[in-house]
Amino acid sequence: MEQNNQEQPINLINVLIRFKNAFFQLWPLVLVLAILLGALSFFRAKTSFTPMYEARAIFTVSSGSTVEDIFSTSAYYDQYAAQQMAAAFPYILSTDMMNDLVMEQMGTSYIPGYAAAEAVVDSNMLILTVQSTDPQNAYDYLCAIITCYPQVAVYMSDSQMKIMTPATMPTQPYNSFSGLGSTAKGILIGTLIGLIIVFICGLLTRTIQTADELKTTINLPILVALPKVAQKKRRTGTGTLITGESDPNMAESLRGLRVKVKKILESSSKNTILVTSTLAGEGKTTVAINMALSLMQDGHKVVLLDADLRSQSIARSLGEKAIGSGLMDCLKGQDQILDCVRTSKHGLHFISGRSTDKRHYTIDTNAMQQVLQILSQNYDYVVIDTPPSDVVSDATALCRSADCVLYVVKQDYAQKGQVLNAVTSLHHKDVKIAGCIFNGVPQFHRQYGYGYRSTYGYGYDYGYRKYSYGSKYGYGYSKYGQKNNGKTE
Repeated sequence: MEQNNQEQPINLINVLIRFKNAFFQLWPLVLVLAILLGALSFFRAKTSFTPMYEARAIFTVSSGSTVEDIFSTSAYYDQYAAQQMAAAFPYILSTDMMNDLVMEQMGTSYIPGYAAAEAVVDSNMLILTVQSTDPQNAYDYLCAIITCYPQVAVYMSDSQMKIMTPATMPTQPYNSFSGLGSTAKGILIGTLIGLIIVFICGLLTRTIQTADELKTTINLPILVALPKVAQKKRRTGTGTLITGESDPNMAESLRGLRVKVKKILESSSKNTILVTSTLAGEGKTTVAINMALSLMQDGHKVVLLDADLRSQSIARSLGEKAIGSGLMDCLKGQDQILDCVRTSKHGLHFISGRSTDKRHYTIDTNAMQQVLQILSQNYDYVVIDTPPSDVVSDATALCRSADCVLYVVKQDYAQKGQVLNAVTSLHHKDVKIAGCIFNGVPQFHRQYGYGYRSTYGYGYDYGYRKYSYGSKYGYGYSKYGQKNNGKTE
């Protein structure tokens, strides 16, 4: 088995796929960050909000002209004088003389607000406003400016001001608190930070996302890509069965897999099919059941053997009770294998008993071969569901006894290093894998010409934690393997 040790070039489609998968896993983090930063921005805006009060007075400005004729140009000069006074007002307020007079008038050592002047368009009116955090300071500052302004302006302008609307004490702040903008900004920042984290996590993940990555990782033929299936779970005993009837694309894929497997076995005139995977939860039991059902519907006599002694799941997946004798009883010589065969309501013959808690039990290879020989003589095809090859050593012994080994890899599930190590370990022990089944492929993956409309995945919980299989897997597996010059599909 040849392994490419060089890193693959970055593919934009793969990056987007990784980002999507990471987002589906980490979207709660994005939501939490958005809510948290939105609330934090609202709190900061609330605590930093200061109500402002505005006092104002309106003046009329005269340029000093004494012409009373309505057809004269005195009105124009008055408007111009108001505009000039509004333009010069900031400079006058900034002078030391003006500031000293205002502070002396108010009896303070500082200027308690901000003052501005604005000329009314097409008129000789001037609006003088003062803004301050205290209504009294705003009023007092405006009154002080009105009192002191003529003393300073006399040196700079001959224009005259007359109060039209006197200053009044403000009673309500002119501004009001609205945290909508700050909250929206915080939510946006939180969302962006969350998406950046998701993007980084997507880039760092080492799971297999596409069929090309799978083939590059282990360099084995990909027999079929099974789609994610949109189906509501229904209670059948204690398990959930998903068959090709769940989705037309699923059914078509299973038919294609059946044809390929039959061709592989026809060349050797053998009939034992084994299904395994790297980890629990990749859908190998689903594949084994559907493989057996597909062969049975094709008119063959098929038996499905549950060889996962520590977690017998075939019976409950078929909607049957996990009772009676199973493979363990036959291997110990307590029962005959044909006596353990049961028939499901689908008409499928299967062997699945109670799970065993004997974690250190190792399958007797000779006894297993005798069992498979008996089943092979009585059935057209024998389909075997095994424990995960990277978790339980039984899988290796079972693989050596099978004629056709199918390796299930679920999309975005096991790490590349885990899959590579498990497949390499089987290869080193003279196990010939017929090909891979890429399971749970989303609808937008178009490799091998499959266009899936369904949106949900499937798989079974094998309950390995109950039997102390829940070991932690590390990262950074070394990539090794032997060269195989045989042609791959």
